[in-house]
Amino acid sequence: MIFWVLGLWWLLAPWLPVGGFNPGNEAAAVAPRPLEIDYIDVEGGAATLIITPAGESILIDAGWPGFEDRDARRIEAALQKAGLRAIDHLIITHYHTDHYGGVPALAKRIPIRQAYDHGPMSELAEDRDFARKYAAYQEAIGGRSTTLRPGSSIRLKSLPGTAPVTLRCLAARGEVLSEPRMAAAPNQYCKEATSQPPDPSDNARSLVLQLRYGSFDFLDTGDLTWNIERQLVCPQNLIGEIDLFQVGHHGANTSNNPVLLRSLQPTVAIMNNGPRKGGHPETIRQVEAIPLLADLYQMHRNVTIDPELNASEELIANLEETPDAAAMIVVRVEPQKREFSVTNERTGGRRSYPLK
Repeated sequence: MIFWVLGLWWLLAPWLPVGGFNPGNEAAAVAPRPLEIDYIDVEGGAATLIITPAGESILIDAGWPGFEDRDARRIEAALQKAGLRAIDHLIITHYHTDHYGGVPALAKRIPIRQAYDHGPMSELAEDRDFARKYAAYQEAIGGRSTTLRPGSSIRLKSLPGTAPVTLRCLAARGEVLSEPRMAAAPNQYCKEATSQPPDPSDNARSLVLQLRYGSFDFLDTGDLTWNIERQLVCPQNLIGEIDLFQVGHHGANTSNNPVLLRSLQPTVAIMNNGPRKGGHPETIRQVEAIPLLADLYQMHRNVTIDPELNASEELIANLEETPDAAAMIVVRVEPQKREFSVTNERTGGRRSYPLK
């Protein structure tokens, strides 16, 4: 018997991974996957799923409640498509129903390992039903969440031989990161800055998150509004130029300050709007006017405005206002190729863009 076992080992040994079946060597045997960012259609809410090369999942916002758990089901489907069974990091940018209302339904379908938000609140002037919704959210996350503040970072895994993935909070609860960029000159665009009336809503308290993977930079500002956006880039640009920008506040014109847009100079912008929510024509015009912008994508065509005022049709994931229109926009980043790609699931069209 012992000779049979030794003979079998001799035949199989060349095909076994280095380290054999040692569970502690699991990370070394896993081939890195591209960084992936999935824009899930939650009908004008927000749900951005990030999957790291190490296979960690980060969900920024969770869409609406109700609609027979529509948004929770779509998020679950996106996770399953990626071969994942849990949400490692759930981040809620602010306490508006379209961003955190879907968490209770989602928690019944998918384990949520860690939650993050901008801190506890007892009331919200713009939401009379806030106490009930907030209690449901707290119950869904087990009453445990980490408060993110400007400068906070979320620790993420990395695989040997791959660039680290970093996720940092730049603004929270109306406060902005104060540390200046080293040797950064005053931002020339600030001379054009204008103000809007102060925003007392929770939009102005949104978390702002910057994800970096090698040379790739992605910014998600939640529903942050005009005046706080300006503080991110004036008097100094605290962010620098980026590759991918998630158009703020679903494309509302109370956000997306032109000074912010011109300072970031994104290569690609993606707007997670709905057919009748967000996608303001003035915002579309301002984003498309960014000098270094290659393309603007939309989750939905805004059906309340003329079709030609939207982004190009081939860059819109969902053209029709129907319950089964739920195509995603998928971003993949492979730093070794010095490029990232964006795929419109509705058309299958894929475009590649060089990293800055």
